[in-house]
Amino acid sequence: MFSTFFLASLGGLFVSLILSVFLKRFARAVGAALLFFICTTLLLLGGMLTEKLGGGHFSFLQPAWLFLLILPIVILILRIFAGQAFHKPIAYPLAAFLPDHVSFSALANRYLPLLLKVSALCLFIIALARPVAINTTKLPPTQGIDIMMIIDGSASMANQDFFPNRFVAAQKTANNFISKRFNDRIGLVVFARDVALSAPLTLDHDAVQELVASLFIGIVNPQLTAIGDALGVAAKHLKDSSAKSKVILLLTDGSNNAGTVDPVLAAKSAAAYGIKVYTIATASPPGTTVFSSAEDEIDEGLLMSIAKETGGEFYRAKNELELQNIYNKINELEKTDFTQTDIVSRTDIYRPFLLTGLALLLLAFVLRKLILIKVP
Repeated sequence: MFSTFFLASLGGLFVSLILSVFLKRFARAVGAALLFFICTTLLLLGGMLTEKLGGGHFSFLQPAWLFLLILPIVILILRIFAGQAFHKPIAYPLAAFLPDHVSFSALANRYLPLLLKVSALCLFIIALARPVAINTTKLPPTQGIDIMMIIDGSASMANQDFFPNRFVAAQKTANNFISKRFNDRIGLVVFARDVALSAPLTLDHDAVQELVASLFIGIVNPQLTAIGDALGVAAKHLKDSSAKSKVILLLTDGSNNAGTVDPVLAAKSAAAYGIKVYTIATASPPGTTVFSSAEDEIDEGLLMSIAKETGGEFYRAKNELELQNIYNKINELEKTDFTQTDIVSRTDIYRPFLLTGLALLLLAFVLRKLILIKVP
């Protein structure tokens, strides 16, 4: 808006300067064009400053009224450069003997009330354009995917066929996965012989990541592996969820050899509640590295059955890179379609402009009638 005035005034200034080269009596037009350029430049700078200070939180509901800002500028120019045309000059005797200089008080007497009135008119026009302060509130996600992560904390997770070991590799990849699930609630279960709910479903991902990083082998009894019990605890905390998708990520390096719940029955119960289970076997095959187990500890058939019962997938990670790739693949499969909802509120702020304009008019009246009194 203001940039249009600025470009128009710049063009007028150039034209007047060019004409003044050919027409010697063109000084007033050049002065008027220069004053118009200065005024529009001040408007442009004021608009840019307001936009910067407002940080994009300031706008006008009826910006077309701002075109009227050209009127105060025109009035100012006509009053300064063509003011004598509206007044009949009076000849004073011996005027030639008066000092040929203009004092500050004379300039104030002549132009200060005018500048105050023009400024007031500008403020009235800005108020007419309905300036508003814009406040945008981003709503949190109302529906995403609820994910329970189950991490094996048994003693065998300390094996170093993963770098630096299976358990630390599982912690790092789990936290990397959590960092990509912006709109989903995530919970955490750690298990071995016993099962512990470390974090209920929450959107506080930082807290969950801190809990994952704080896990260690021995936080629960590390002897044996109760896969069925872990599935039962995770499913219990997901069954009443109203999320559009419910997922369990089960990471283990062993087979079910403890607990009271049969893993396949736990999987069927999870499937009945619409819960999908992704199973991740985390161990290198026997003989792969010097740290590999002498025999395969993982019951792949059981983990495949759990995934199949619930509509999930089974994955086998032979090293930490494959484990990371598996989490990335699951992240792609379980995408959350979420559209950010914004609530935009606008608050009228025309009153300060209106009141300031009225104050300037009152000040101009007081100056003219009581202080800067003109005597014909």
